[in-house]
Amino acid sequence: MLARKSLNITIEPGIYEEFCDYAGKKGIRVSPWVNAKMKEFIEEEREAEAEKTKNKKS
Repeated sequence: MLARKSLNITIEPGIYEEFCDYAGKKGIRVSPWVNAKMKEFIEEEREAEAEKTKNKKS
């Protein structure tokens, strides 16, 4: 079982409303989408750090 943490985040009202308009049509909810985008960001940062480390060793 995964532990979950509930957080409050600040989103510009217009951005949130527009996201909900588009996402709702596709059955997307904010929380899973934010979670997926955070995972993508983390993976990109890990890859960037690995590349930096690799370049320093060269």
